[in-house]
Amino acid sequence: MSIMDSIAPPPDALAAFVAEWRGASPEVRLVAIRGALRRHGIEIPALPGRVAFYEIQLFGLVATGRDEAEAARNWTEAATRLCPFA
Repeated sequence: MSIMDSIAPPPDALAAFVAEWRGASPEVRLVAIRGALRRHGIEIPALPGRVAFYEIQLFGLVATGRDEAEAARNWTEAATRLCPFA
């Protein structure tokens, strides 16, 4: 097994995440996204003194926003569109 195989999420990870957190409040989903990012994703916060920008890359899906909450909301909306039956 390669190093990438050991850290990459399984192919159905996005659908599983959507199914698990679909009914949660936005605040709870944000905490879940933070936890998943620590294990499987990348977050790119705005640089100090720059225009606000935040990017989330998680389970092969990328979303941006003016801040962490907006990026998480945009990511959740995109994930739900990709996995409507999860």
